[in-house]
Amino acid sequence: DEAPLRAQCTKHGGTVISDGWDDVEKTHLINFLIATNKGAFFDGTKALTSDDHEDANAVAQLIIQEIEHAGPTNVVQVVTDTCSVMKAAWKIIEAKFPWITCTCCAPHVLSLLIHDIAKISQVAAVIKKTKKVLNRFWGRKRWCRSKLREVVMRNHKKNLGLYRAAATRFAGVVREMGRMLRLKADLKYVVDLPAYAQQNFRKKRGEGGGDDDDDDTDGEGGVRAIVLDDAGFWSPMLAALKVLTPIVKLLRLCDGEKPAMGKVYDRMFLLSQKAMEVKVPWATAAAEKIATRWEYLHSFMHGAGYALDPEFLENTMQWDAATTNGVMEMIERICLRDAIMENTEGHTDPQKEITTQSEVVVNKVAQAELELAKYKNHEGILSKPSVLANAKQMPPAQWWDLYGANLPILKRVACSVLDQVVSASGAERNWSVYGRIKHKGRSRLGHEKADKLVYCHEALHLRKKLQKAGFKNKLEKWESDSDSDQSSDEEDYMV
Repeated sequence: DEAPLRAQCTKHGGTVISDGWDDVEKTHLINFLIATNKGAFFDGTKALTSDDHEDANAVAQLIIQEIEHAGPTNVVQVVTDTCSVMKAAWKIIEAKFPWITCTCCAPHVLSLLIHDIAKISQVAAVIKKTKKVLNRFWGRKRWCRSKLREVVMRNHKKNLGLYRAAATRFAGVVREMGRMLRLKADLKYVVDLPAYAQQNFRKKRGEGGGDDDDDDTDGEGGVRAIVLDDAGFWSPMLAALKVLTPIVKLLRLCDGEKPAMGKVYDRMFLLSQKAMEVKVPWATAAAEKIATRWEYLHSFMHGAGYALDPEFLENTMQWDAATTNGVMEMIERICLRDAIMENTEGHTDPQKEITTQSEVVVNKVAQAELELAKYKNHEGILSKPSVLANAKQMPPAQWWDLYGANLPILKRVACSVLDQVVSASGAERNWSVYGRIKHKGRSRLGHEKADKLVYCHEALHLRKKLQKAGFKNKLEKWESDSDSDQSSDEEDYMV
């Protein structure tokens, strides 16, 4: 079932993604998946014993074993979480396999960025008030929830309510605020009804205080006062959404199925720009947090992705040092991988070790850099207006396949970079499958059998996905700013 993906890994390289988890027996497991933009396939789990240590060297050796199992030249990237142990393990992996680049999970970093911004005092105050309103309309008093649904159905002709995110959901607070802003007029209408004032919202019978005093202990007023306060609640919420919603859109792009490696660099720059455009006192603090997280996330792979993504072909003369260094570094690494693959096929002396200093690699790199100069200057076919127009319309792989024939080495580098995923969420979702298979009722299920059952589940899911996709090269309009899970709630403030 995973044969098409394995073939893709052999051609352009794949990404090893990994994550840790404790099962119902508190056995610590580490899973491994091989991923490209075409999908990911489960490659097994490792159960740690009392003899295993989770230091950098031990973690690196586990990942190295997986790379060797998958085929070293079939892997060009490793994506994991961002703990200090993993970052130390990356250095060991890259030292052993110089053509492999280790990066951190982009959605994980973006989720941390949202938490960073949520800690800014002004944003934290809005979130706190949002939670108060949610608690009122999702609380034990059913009247508020039922009345709001009646009003929303009458006004919007659809069954909508306030959204309450699960604790583990990425950026759930942003969707909570987006839905609340969408139902702003309805909320105001409900809390201003005489029937609302007659409700008893006390937490326990016999407690003193007014009808709306259950959340008035901090001096911010009750829910009614919050909902009717445009300047103190709705305006700050709108400002917070203008900063946070672009982050959520990028998070979903990174966690989706569309190629995102070439988009991260540009979108992170735009996040800082959009934050500074919001006229609030905390905009500078938000921009600084975005810059800090981008420095945390940035790698050679992201810089090369931006340089080689045809969407940004018109910006080639504006590359900064990080972009140039990234594309030059990835050219050297991919050329080294290709030379090693050719060496194993008998094109050169199989006894001779291939390094970045080898003549065959140096020649490949030099030729790729000549092609990069042509690409940067839009020479030959790249000067045609239709090519520039299609650069923004076509998926990157299709664009390079159509127009990259005169740049064969750079084309291979571009496809190897742009075909990689930027997220390790597939490994995290795999644990959800594992948890449904080995639960409390099946706690005696052995690790090996559970591993096989998870593999069968993932293989069937992958086969269904591949059959649906058909692996057909359909030319579709490429809308890089859109995402499949876009919530209209988060866009209402733009109207």
